[in-house]
This record gives sequence, C-alpha cells and structure tokens, in this order.
Amino acid sequence: MTNKLVTEQAFKRLGLLSSSKILICRPEPSATELSKALEALGAQCKKLPMLKIDALEISAIERQHILDLDQYQHVIVVSQHAADLGLEQIDHYWPQAPVGQKWYAIGRKTAEALNSTSLDIVSPGQDLSSEKLLENKDLKTVQDEKILILKGKHGRQALQSQLLARGAQVDSISLYQRSKPDYDQSILQQSIDDFAPDFIITLSGETLTNLLAHCSEHNIDLSDRSFILPSIRVANIAYEHGLKNTLISENLMPMDIVKCIKKASL
Repeated sequence: MTNKLVTEQAFKRLGLLSSSKILICRPEPSATELSKALEALGAQCKKLPMLKIDALEISAIERQHILDLDQYQHVIVVSQHAADLGLEQIDHYWPQAPVGQKWYAIGRKTAEALNSTSLDIVSPGQDLSSEKLLENKDLKTVQDEKILILKGKHGRQALQSQLLARGAQVDSISLYQRSKPDYDQSILQQSIDDFAPDFIITLSGETLTNLLAHCSEHNIDLSDRSFILPSIRVANIAYEHGLKNTLISENLMPMDIVKCIKKASL
C-alpha cells in the first residue's frame, strides 16, 4: 500500500474537512473531480468555474505543424485540455506517433492524459510549472532544435520566449480558448456571501482575475476570504487586489490542497 493511499484512507476516517466550506473556481471537468475528492473527506463544496474552455478549429499552418510532427525533437503540452485536444488532432494524421521525441507534461492531469499513449513522456512526480520545466536539463541546451508547444490561445508566453532565447525554433498550436463565464449577481452572492466559504480555490492567475472582475462589478467583498493559490506569482496578484489571506499549495492534486487547508487550520 502506498503512502499516498494510507494518507487518503486516514483522512477519510478522520473526516478531515468536516467543518470546511470550500468554493472551487476551477474549470470543468477539474471542478467536479476536485469537489468529489474534497467531499469524500467531509468538506461542503460549491463549484463556481471562473474559466470556460472552448475547442478551437486549428489553422492551416497549425495543421502543417501536426503533419510535420516528426521534425520536432521536443513537444510540450501545457494542460489537460491541450493534451486531450492535441492527441485527438494528432490521431487524424499519425496512427503511430513518431519515435525519438521527448514529450513534456505541465501538470499531473496533463501527464495522466498522455500516459495512455506510447509517447516518451517527461513527467516528474509533482505538478510542473512552465518555470520548473525550463530547468529541465534537456531543455537548457536547445540551440537549433525544433520544439512544438500544444497550448490554449492567449496563454502565457514565458515558456516560448525563454526557449526562443535559448536558440530553439519554436512553433505552437492553439487548441482551445479560455473565457470568463457569465454569472448574474444572484449566483455570485449565493456562492460567496450566502455560502460563506472558508476557502476559495483559484489555481491560476486568470481564474483569480476573472473572479475579482465579477466581484468588483457586483460589489462583492472578498477581502476577508482565504484563498488557495498555485504560486507566488498568483499570490502577488491577490496581494495587489487587497487579498491578504492566501495559501500556496505545494502541488495541485486534491491531497496537496487538503494538506494546505489543514496546515492553515492549525
């Protein structure tokens, strides 16, 4: 029995989150997956996704990148959505994946989506940010190597910029776009004022800024709420908007979030 399984079983027996009310702002299906995991530990959860994900039709140039897939030494997949949609597109043209490539998954959910394939996946046992990925030894010396990034439209450009600065030839395919969902004031008040969550989970900068925009528009005060965030970068966004009660989860899997909550409760 693994240590992770022992921990999960112990948490369930203790009803570890039985007094916690948690608002989850992740996009679907991640919101439902996280809600089920936290409710199994006794939490009362409410979902209020702050990102809407829509698949995009790829352009002729992007389709050519897929046809030329075997020309790339590295393929980077930035999210679970990029993995699902990217594999679907690739399957149209490549019944069998090219050999000799290294694939990199940002986030464990992304890695899980890729693990069903025969791809050579570089995926450590933790959630991997763009910054952490750039520390990978295989991506430090990439002069004249070709790299393909599977991503969402208008995503962060830091990864591509750094790889270009290292001399790589970088192409990308935008497989989906994120947008701010529409909510009327009553939904927001029910989710925040009436539900009164002990913790609000916003695991990306865009998720947090969308929530802030909605609440500003409808005069809903978030200043006394506690937020679970993915990084110092996102925590700085929170601080800039007057949110002082912030917690940074070491990783983004449910048990890591649980540990973050319990640490805050001590």
